[in-house]
Amino acid sequence: MREAARRSEPDRYLAALLAPRAARADLIALAAFVGEVARIPLTGSEPMIGEIRLQWWRDALVNLLAGTATGSQIADTVGAAIRSGELPEALFMSIIDARSSDLDPQAPLSSTVVDTYFNDTEGAAFQLAGHVLGVNEQPGVPELMSAAGQAYGRVCLLRSLPRALANGRVPVPLAGVLRASDDDWVTATAPMRDSIKRWLKEARRRARAAPRAALPAILPLALVESYSAALERLGPNLVRQTADISPLTRVWQLWRARVLGRI
Repeated sequence: MREAARRSEPDRYLAALLAPRAARADLIALAAFVGEVARIPLTGSEPMIGEIRLQWWRDALVNLLAGTATGSQIADTVGAAIRSGELPEALFMSIIDARSSDLDPQAPLSSTVVDTYFNDTEGAAFQLAGHVLGVNEQPGVPELMSAAGQAYGRVCLLRSLPRALANGRVPVPLAGVLRASDDDWVTATAPMRDSIKRWLKEARRRARAAPRAALPAILPLALVESYSAALERLGPNLVRQTADISPLTRVWQLWRARVLGRI
């Protein structure tokens, strides 16, 4: 379980290790789930196979809520977290359904629909982390989790571009706006890169007014600026290389944010 979370969601995995001890296991399970489901549309080029895998997760959630084991370590551990923490099934389903949309080519989406996509993927994941920490009912926290999902979701999508394109997929929020040449890729992704900065600013504003207990849920936001800078440095190569930071930098920035109490 820890290895699955560390491999597929290193930011959330490290953030979980910095959370209160009582919440760590459930946050690691959540990270493993988020990573596993996000990986499905990025692997393979046959949409039907991806949809079958996502449907397996839908069915598994129904069984897990009833206490029935699936035989999957990730799923069964997530099920235990759902039952012990009374985590909302709807948030898990929204993540699965939004990832299902990644399997189908679409026409260009409106800004409202794009916002909904990020709210239903990364935003839902942050909300689930908030539930694990017991802070989601406090004033301003749901709005904070939503803004966090918008900023972190956008930077994660742009970082995933090389892998998605290698498998013949254009991520749904960029459908219809990317063209052929390298220069066009840079131009076409500029609005999304700009919106990362706006949403990060909004998330930070909301974080200042939120209870400190919510911080472990949104720690991955501490990496958004560094990822954005890496994307800018890549230029046209953003479609061939993943914008990354060193493991040491990742650990340092997450730890620093946790100690200082701000992202």
